[in-house]
Amino acid sequence: MKSTRRGFLSLAGSGGGAGAATLHAISARGREAWEAENGFRGAPVFLPPPEADEIRISSNENPLGPGPAAVEGLRAAYGSIMRYPMNAATSDTDLRRKIGGMFGGGPEHVVLAPGSSEILRNAVRVYTGPGRALVTAECSYENPIRTANWMGAPVKAIPMTGGLGLDLDKMAGAAIGAGLVFLCNPNNPTGTVHTLADVTDFVNFVKKESPYTAILLDEAYYDYVTHPGFETGAELAMKHRDVFVGRTFSKAYGMAGLRVGYAVGQAGTISKLAPLALTFGTSVLSIGAAMASLEDPDYIRNEVRRNEEARKFTLDFFSSHGLDPVPSETNFVFVDIGRSAREFREACAERGVFVGRDFPPYENSHARISIGTLDEMQRATAVFAEVLGLQATDNQQQ
Repeated sequence: MKSTRRGFLSLAGSGGGAGAATLHAISARGREAWEAENGFRGAPVFLPPPEADEIRISSNENPLGPGPAAVEGLRAAYGSIMRYPMNAATSDTDLRRKIGGMFGGGPEHVVLAPGSSEILRNAVRVYTGPGRALVTAECSYENPIRTANWMGAPVKAIPMTGGLGLDLDKMAGAAIGAGLVFLCNPNNPTGTVHTLADVTDFVNFVKKESPYTAILLDEAYYDYVTHPGFETGAELAMKHRDVFVGRTFSKAYGMAGLRVGYAVGQAGTISKLAPLALTFGTSVLSIGAAMASLEDPDYIRNEVRRNEEARKFTLDFFSSHGLDPVPSETNFVFVDIGRSAREFREACAERGVFVGRDFPPYENSHARISIGTLDEMQRATAVFAEVLGLQATDNQQQ
């Protein structure tokens, strides 16, 4: 079917009724998302059910998609899609200025990317090499290690603590003379978090003992943290050379498919990353949605509460059956299921529930499970009970 501007705007609607529902179905997951946003208000709206009633809890996505402000920003940005991002009504510089201002800086303190993965790759490209190691945790997000291996840079992967947190003391020792430290906080896939006090001590030590070592603080799951001692490390990034924070709109903001992330730090630090950024890598539509979403803090607060409820339900399910979930501050849980992740994943997939990939060195004992809606987690845990040979509780039988 040929797509036209008139057709797109007709599909998107003008903010109410079936048109808005259709757009929400595209940007999120259909009926459940529509009901969550609208509270069953208005006339009945037909939305197709999820394909084959699958439950996809494998990629740490926000199951409800973007909020209404982001959708409206996306709709408004459609009028600029004939422009390059620097010429759009809401430009890439506008978004960089908005983000920079959140941290007491300006556009020169921010580089944009199509998701935060490019930030991680480019950080490894800038700061590591055959004689400059990457320091990371043994079980953390794999992107930096893959890039370092491709570049021929040595990797120092530090074992986890007993509670599957990052061993900051050992990482700090390994950082002396290294090119880059990748500190994922909260950590993916374990879901553990470190306080700002701990991170501050870590950064101060490394920058004192090894001033030319860079530190990337990956805060992809920042918005989901409820731990009272956790705060962003952005102030550290603005204070120290070659320390920077990576963020994404793919998680709590529900825009994984729109591909927009960023790094923030001193202007001199950002000037090293910016030349490697993909030219016009963040689209006009992504910029419009991201810009508008930053003006809608209520959506994020509601998403955090929704995720916390579903996360608690999931953690309680595993704990009640004597399994050992890692306390999580994210929108996923990492659980000792007592068997290989592959075996568990394949058995769940046969029943229409899709969970996360292998995470060495825990691929023979642990599975990562993303948090969907409460309804999805109620249905998914019933499948988990069947696959793991557990007796479903009353909650799972509802």
